[in-house]
Amino acid sequence: MLPFNRSGNQFSEENLGSGHRQSVIRLGELFPSATRTGTGEVIVTSCVTDWRKVEPGDVFVALPDCDLDGDDGHLHAQRAVSHGAIAVVCEQPVPVFDAPTYLVPDSRIALGEICQALMGHPCDSLEVIGVTGTHGKSTTIALLESIFTAAGKQCGKLSSLGCYDGMAYSAGMSDAPSAPDFAARLARMVAAGCTHAIVEISSQALSQARIAGMKLGAVCVTNVTDAHLDRHNTVQCYRDTKRRVLEYLSPVGMTVLNADDPVSLKWLDQIEGPVLTYGLERQAEIAASVVDCQANEQTFVLTAGSDSVAVRTTIIGEHHVSNCLAAATLSLSYGIDLQTIASGLEAIEQLPARMERVDCGQGFPVFVDAADSPEALRASLRVARRLAEHRVICVWDKAASGVGSEHLAISQVLNRLADLAIVTRALPCCEHTNTDVEVVANRNEAIACAVAIAEPGDVVVIAGSRAAARHGQGLAFGESDDAMTDREVTRQLLYAREQPTLRLIA
Repeated sequence: MLPFNRSGNQFSEENLGSGHRQSVIRLGELFPSATRTGTGEVIVTSCVTDWRKVEPGDVFVALPDCDLDGDDGHLHAQRAVSHGAIAVVCEQPVPVFDAPTYLVPDSRIALGEICQALMGHPCDSLEVIGVTGTHGKSTTIALLESIFTAAGKQCGKLSSLGCYDGMAYSAGMSDAPSAPDFAARLARMVAAGCTHAIVEISSQALSQARIAGMKLGAVCVTNVTDAHLDRHNTVQCYRDTKRRVLEYLSPVGMTVLNADDPVSLKWLDQIEGPVLTYGLERQAEIAASVVDCQANEQTFVLTAGSDSVAVRTTIIGEHHVSNCLAAATLSLSYGIDLQTIASGLEAIEQLPARMERVDCGQGFPVFVDAADSPEALRASLRVARRLAEHRVICVWDKAASGVGSEHLAISQVLNRLADLAIVTRALPCCEHTNTDVEVVANRNEAIACAVAIAEPGDVVVIAGSRAAARHGQGLAFGESDDAMTDREVTRQLLYAREQPTLRLIA
């Protein structure tokens, strides 16, 4: 964790820790076209977005909605000045007369630009690779990091599966880190001697301009589906938001698109810089074909032009092959050879809740998967369907969230691809239902039920898996089972199933 001393909204040289000095910037030079009130040069050494956290010398950036309570920061500009703010950056005129104000088109963008400038523009010293998309971002980043490590590159990463700043690993980041967090973490990578940084970029980070001020050397779009409508309201709004990632690409930066994704492929003719495509189903510059898929591994041939290489992965499914293709295509754009790419892909044997196999000698495959949308669930159950000799048993309890159309889509996926669905809430009825549905009280009971009734020839998929922040860790003394991951719960239940029953004979 970064040592933010006051709040995540506060940005000062304390964010980098001892031994690191940030740049001194002049607001007039950073925002030359801003409409300004007041006189005198404003030199910035720290900025803040919460007026309650202002200390003398801070620049207050008024955001339309503050992180803490959703309040409009413009309403508190005068309070920020009374607390010692030496200037206000805003996107609406504010009644402040005791300090200079800078009126900019978007204060969120201004915040990101200030933070990056205070950290000395780390993207100028670091090749930053942005990965976005509805699904596959974190997996692609893990694969790419493995490839770059195999190639001998010093690489940092910011991902929901984990972060690395060149010196230490830390827990995965939130869906949308703050602009100060992005800038400080990149600066730490520069200080640690990293040459590359791989950054997961969510639609929330794009819609709120959290990566403003960053310059991306390459961008990969894994796919763009009809997701997050609760946040973006319409499908087109979500797609437009995803497309904004291209605005941060350097003029000579590489764009990598999934040829199997019709939405992102439509952007192909609108990109002026270099582009590479990858795909399984459609013609692409980097392609793959699956040769064999078993419950514990799969083999595919990766092809780039006239060169090809065989890759064996212990994570299975065509969606994983697609993620491997994304990482391979990015790596090829940085001059890494196919054999090194194959070695890096094969080195990732398991990822938390990414078709993660739980094997306790039970005689049937059990997979824990993070699939939390109809599209992701469909991809996972298709794999299970191909492997199953008898039934596909699916545990699902995410249906309590989302909109009605998503509930219905989930029901349709389960009806088409699962023989038995064990859920914690009844799903909308579908016509011609062929799937048996068992409604239980909670997720742990659903997992226990699936494990208890599965037989050889069946395949169990525990979908919508709980976050893997504690993946691989045991319970500490005094912790309850509620803190356990699905993998840990499943493993305990499988071991209990296989234990022989003790009988006393008189």
